[in-house]
Amino acid sequence: MRWLWAGLALILLVIGAYVQMHKPFAVDDSELRLVVLNPDDPTRERIGDLIYRGGIDIPAGRLNIGGLSALRWNDGTFVSLTDDGRVVTFIPTEPDGRLIGMSKTMVGPLLDTHAKPLSGKTQSDSESLTRSNDGGWLVGFERDHRIWKYNPNLIDAVPVSFDPTELLGPLGDNNGIEAMASLGEIWIGCAERQAAPNKPNCVRIDAGSAPETFAVSPPKALIEKGSVPTDADFANDGTLYILFRSYSPASGNTAAIIAIDPGGKRREIATIAPPLAVDNFEGLAVRDEGEARFIYLVSDDNFSGSQRTLLMKFEIAAEL
Repeated sequence: MRWLWAGLALILLVIGAYVQMHKPFAVDDSELRLVVLNPDDPTRERIGDLIYRGGIDIPAGRLNIGGLSALRWNDGTFVSLTDDGRVVTFIPTEPDGRLIGMSKTMVGPLLDTHAKPLSGKTQSDSESLTRSNDGGWLVGFERDHRIWKYNPNLIDAVPVSFDPTELLGPLGDNNGIEAMASLGEIWIGCAERQAAPNKPNCVRIDAGSAPETFAVSPPKALIEKGSVPTDADFANDGTLYILFRSYSPASGNTAAIIAIDPGGKRREIATIAPPLAVDNFEGLAVRDEGEARFIYLVSDDNFSGSQRTLLMKFEIAAEL
């Protein structure tokens, strides 16, 4: 009988560990917390070429929100992916243009090519998201490196016609296509790092042209930190914004954004480092509204109690 109680205790211990890691019932979604840009100076709202327009710390809640690794603005709604194969959609709450909350949050599974929910880390590690030129979605996965095309409702998955490993080389398990962006017939994808010394980490495909590989690098100050691209998005005028992130035990998380205009001119937009509010930023979305342009960042908490899911809104300074 003792072995039965020991086995039961072990099962309860495993279940408890899972609950602690994933926190499926941690807190209610209403317990969002507002985030100031600089806790040491709450009045500060400018960093580089960005003006802070509010932010929130999103708890896991009953929907187990976490692991957000991509972000896109979609006609009034945000669409995000988790690195355990789920889709999160929500509407930002922004009275007077300041981000203070979210509503109508929905979470559902990404489906495979047989219309079944993805399962297992190898198959479900979704890391990047962008629109296809016909209004559907492209989703990039790592570990099992692939890109699938979904319809506008993010169902009916089909593989795309190219293999990212054929274009960029043998990508590591955790070094897949982290950043994707598209504009019309143009698509770009970036892995975290070069697969080989002679293989750049990014590729551009333009309809009617052969794929073209190229490399992107963070601001010089972040190169020594090992900063890597984690997301990218095009603005309506063709400017490409790329998000970089790095982490070190000594300095914590650092993030940076650069812009590349249609003519290829590069500009460093901002670097976000402590004491500013920063975490493991893996998602960037551009939103053009009239003459204003906004950039949203979201962080991946890796379902860890030591990290946060931050959603932050910035406006690009009008004088640029």
